[in-house]
Amino acid sequence: MKRKSQWITLDLVIEAMQKLDVENGERKNVLAFIQSCYCGRVRDYDFDAALASLHKLTPEEQHALVEYAMSV
Repeated sequence: MKRKSQWITLDLVIEAMQKLDVENGERKNVLAFIQSCYCGRVRDYDFDAALASLHKLTPEEQHALVEYAMSV
């Protein structure tokens, strides 16, 4: 990955995280959903709430969040 695209991805992850509420567990739920779907990790999550949360994000932010979740 080129240096510039790494910064763009990081910016998108930050923007996505700012849109998801940490206090009610929205961030944790979305990351658990992504990790279960893309990383083969079995996590507990609320499917409907995760989809509703993902609809708050742009497609680019969703993609960046998937990249981030797969790397942690």
